[in-house]
Amino acid sequence: MEKLADEERKKLERILSELSDHQATAEALRQHLSLLAASLSELSMTLETIKTVKELKQGTDILVPMGSDSFITAKLATTEKVITGLGADVAAERSSEDALKVLEARRMELEQALDRAREELGKLEEHIEALRPEAERILEKAKKE
Repeated sequence: MEKLADEERKKLERILSELSDHQATAEALRQHLSLLAASLSELSMTLETIKTVKELKQGTDILVPMGSDSFITAKLATTEKVITGLGADVAAERSSEDALKVLEARRMELEQALDRAREELGKLEEHIEALRPEAERILEKAKKE
C-alpha cells in the first residue's frame, strides 16, 4: 500500500509539473496570439489606407499622424507610390499595386500563423483539461487517507 501511495505521489508530482509547464506555454501562446492579432489589425488598416489613397487626387490635403494624437496637414504628392518596410529597418518605394500585393501576402501569412497558434493553443488546453481529472482523483484519494 505504501508503495502504491509513493507511486501515486510521484504521478501527481509529474502531472502537476506537466500542468504547470502547459499553463506557462498556453499563456505564452495567448500573448503571441495577441501580438499576431494586433499586427493583422494594423496590416488590414494599412491595406485599406493604401486603397483609399489610390482613389485620391494628387495635391489633396491629408492629415499625417505625428504621434500622441497629434497631426500635421500635408498635400498628397503622389498616389502611385508607397514606401513599405522590407524588414530590419529597411524600406523600399513600390507602386501602390505592388505594395498591395506584398501586404496582402503578409496578411495571408499572418492569418495562417494566427490559425496555427489558435490550433496549438486549443490542443494544449485540451491536454490540460485531460490531465486535471487525474490530478483531482489522486488528491481526493490522498484526502481520504
